[in-house]
Amino acid sequence: MNLQYIRYFIILSETKHYTRAAELIGISQPSLSHAIRELEKELGLPLFDPEHRTELTLWGERFLAAARSSLSMLSAGIHEMRMEADGKGHIRLGFLRVLGTGRIPKLAASYMEKNPDVSFSFSSGRTSELISGIRDSSLDIAFTAVGEGDDLLSRYLFSMDLVAVFPSSHPLAGKSSVSLADTAGYPLLQYSEGAALRAFIDEEYRKIGKSPEVAYESQEAPVLGGLAGAGFGFALMFRDEVPSLGSIVSADISPRITVPIYAVIDSRRMASPTTLSFLDYISRPSLE
Repeated sequence: MNLQYIRYFIILSETKHYTRAAELIGISQPSLSHAIRELEKELGLPLFDPEHRTELTLWGERFLAAARSSLSMLSAGIHEMRMEADGKGHIRLGFLRVLGTGRIPKLAASYMEKNPDVSFSFSSGRTSELISGIRDSSLDIAFTAVGEGDDLLSRYLFSMDLVAVFPSSHPLAGKSSVSLADTAGYPLLQYSEGAALRAFIDEEYRKIGKSPEVAYESQEAPVLGGLAGAGFGFALMFRDEVPSLGSIVSADISPRITVPIYAVIDSRRMASPTTLSFLDYISRPSLE
């Protein structure tokens, strides 16, 4: 359907005068009449009363409402795309929950301060959920502990330390630093199967030839911290995730165990200029 003809129809509906409508559009009256006839032919119904040529029929009134709504949506879409092209669009950002307590909000706020026409929406979750969001296009960028995948483009950003969290009565609780081998003989509170950090921790123990007994599992770091505080075992977690509980203590791990954090986008679709601009911004060494 000819978009120009639809615009002509709307103007004629509003002016209710062929000559005036043709002048406003900048075409001849016969050309306007031809456009209306073509629309009616395509729709198979009269838009204007045959006897009162500028009075809408019932079908014309319904088509007018649909035409105005469609053009409004089209105009909004064009505006949004032009904003995106100018780096002034919207970014749907996903991140691990541990990153939501400081680093990511600060990065977004800093970027918005320099780019006030950009807006964000935020989603937090496990790495598997974030990667799914990238793959189903519900997220534009995700900050995750996994950067590999044929359909993913990832950029290393920074690393985060793991620490050991013990109940205050644990034999290792008095130490400021422990080795991974020191912890291997004690019940471990581990992340649930499928969690990226679970696979990472399992691999670190495999490297030293150890396989600790897993006492309990959970998807959430605060739950692991609570279980540790109640004496059910010890946990390995990001330093920033250690809960403030008087019943637990944490110790550095030596040698350090660091988990890389990546910014991930979908390699199968073209990222918007706004998304790429933000990705370049957060990748600057000065922001680490």
